[in-house]
Amino acid sequence: MSNIPEYSVSELSHSIKTSLESKFNRVKVRGEISGFTKANSGHLYFNLKDEEALLSSIIWRSRVTLLDVMPEEGIEVIALGRISTYMPRSNYNFVIDNIKVAGEGALLKIIEERKKKLKLLGYFDEEIKKEIPFLPKTIGIITSPTGAVIEDMKKKIKERYPSNILLWPAAVQGPKSENDIVKAIQGFNSIKKKPDVIILARGGGSLEDLLAFNSEEVAKAIFNSNIPLISAVGHETDFSISDFVADIRASTPTAAADLVVPERVELYKKVETAFIFLKKNIENNLNMKYFKLDNTCNKLLNPKLHIILLENKVSDQFVKFEIFFNNYFKNFENLLKALNLIDPYKKLKERRSSFKSLSKYFTQNSQALLDKKRTILDNQIKILNSCSYERWLEKGFVVVKDMNNNLVKKMEKLKNDESIIIKFSDGPVEARIKKDERS
Repeated sequence: MSNIPEYSVSELSHSIKTSLESKFNRVKVRGEISGFTKANSGHLYFNLKDEEALLSSIIWRSRVTLLDVMPEEGIEVIALGRISTYMPRSNYNFVIDNIKVAGEGALLKIIEERKKKLKLLGYFDEEIKKEIPFLPKTIGIITSPTGAVIEDMKKKIKERYPSNILLWPAAVQGPKSENDIVKAIQGFNSIKKKPDVIILARGGGSLEDLLAFNSEEVAKAIFNSNIPLISAVGHETDFSISDFVADIRASTPTAAADLVVPERVELYKKVETAFIFLKKNIENNLNMKYFKLDNTCNKLLNPKLHIILLENKVSDQFVKFEIFFNNYFKNFENLLKALNLIDPYKKLKERRSSFKSLSKYFTQNSQALLDKKRTILDNQIKILNSCSYERWLEKGFVVVKDMNNNLVKKMEKLKNDESIIIKFSDGPVEARIKKDERS
């Protein structure tokens, strides 16, 4: 026992620290993230575990923004870092500089589980999808401000139907992307002059590159958006959770530009076609009204003559009545003079004056009444004329009757060698039926 070296606690702890940190100064560790916690300070704490062991791990706040992938509960990752010890408590930690997803299989498993969870919560329900406006005045786009995606979309929208574009710059890859996208969606919904529709866009990439669009927080932001949102992430074969939650999914960012605005040339053609249809419809209605008017007029035999006669008859009655009244008044006036009744005579003259005024008023009003009746009669004449079959005869149609003057409506009612009367617009003609025996 005398050959065994003796250490103080501090000496041994320092020796262990030096040995561990020098030997494991730069290592990669594969494991599944569990117990993930984000402290108020910004540091990230979690464990890396496998079937037999668990390694306490930490990512300092200064390294979070530099990570390739943001750690999430349950993801299997390969972490790059170093072992660090804390002598006062005799423990050690794995201090991580960067992490990558260990494999797409593990990531796909987590995404599928997340899909099931969100589907049960109703995030994918079709009945809650909002309708995309037909002609949006302002289009909000969330994507990287640099790169081909935004330029391609701007060009496409300008070609199809120029609209106002409001860009909200956001990282679409890396640890900042999830937070940037959530803030952008919430930001568009909170500003005063909101866009009519939002496009969340990103070009193609690996499953790891598109990790932010499979985030639960991004899905919640899309679900809670009051503005219709189009998800245009990756290539045509790429599907992310944002595609399922969004109101509509576009296969690519360029396809989203096709969806959000109509083709200007096609729109003009549709408007022109609608205008031609409307014009023809109005012309057809007017022609039908004119046809009915003509038919009504043809059914009446000189209706204006009846009106003139009626006016003359009423006028004659007033003339006869006035002559009778004047004669009667004159005789009565002479009688009053003979009896020397002055006062009654004056009253009678006043009554005569009143009667003349009344007669004049009645004459004028009767004329107005006649005019009104004449207008009504003219309208009725027009309606009757529009219904007359004779108007159809003028257009080339004919009326077929048998010799008993009964209307023939079907050919099957006619017999061979039977005589009929065909009425044209200018008169009737007699004809004989000759059926084709070959039929």
